[in-house]
Amino acid sequence: AFAGLTTPLALPLERDKTQAELTLTIDQYISRRVNAVTIRRGRAMMQQHRALLARVARAYGVPAQVLVAIVGMESNFGRFSGVQPTIPVLTTLAWNPRRATLFRRELFSALEILNRGDIEIEHMRGSWAGAMGQPQFMPSSYLTWAVDFDGDGRRDIWKSPADVFASIANYLKEHGWQEGQRWGREVTLPRGKTIDIPAQVCITRDNVQ
Repeated sequence: AFAGLTTPLALPLERDKTQAELTLTIDQYISRRVNAVTIRRGRAMMQQHRALLARVARAYGVPAQVLVAIVGMESNFGRFSGVQPTIPVLTTLAWNPRRATLFRRELFSALEILNRGDIEIEHMRGSWAGAMGQPQFMPSSYLTWAVDFDGDGRRDIWKSPADVFASIANYLKEHGWQEGQRWGREVTLPRGKTIDIPAQVCITRDNVQ
């Protein structure tokens, strides 16, 4: 796995300091990522995998729309899940003292994935931070929550739509997703009015006003 790795990679070190989540507001992030093309592609994926998404939704209680939206945001509906070689990326970030403990753990998780045979090393590619596949799971998340939903003996979050959707659904379910519960809605307050929102309360535009 470490063959040919001699120096740290420049890209992960640079990108680690300039993540979009740290440099953009939520409004800026959404306006850049969600547009007419995004919505059209999401609807097309919903139609293409309608039967599969229905099966996954029944199994895990997570709506199909949520699963497709996550794939859309994380990998442009599977079109781009990253081209950076995962082991060199994680080795570089584990070497960098800024978050060495985190990425050392992820590096060993990635080696375990290779050891299990879920993917060949030449195909193990992802983001600058080591996130992998269409849902962009970090290796430790993959080991814990990825699912072999198509039953072929591999948890393939790179190319198998069944494994991709089910892995996302399993991740959300194991993190407390409640079937049938609305998770969030945009609200608009009257001018000059503020409100304290208790924990675990969903407030809609209607009941705010």
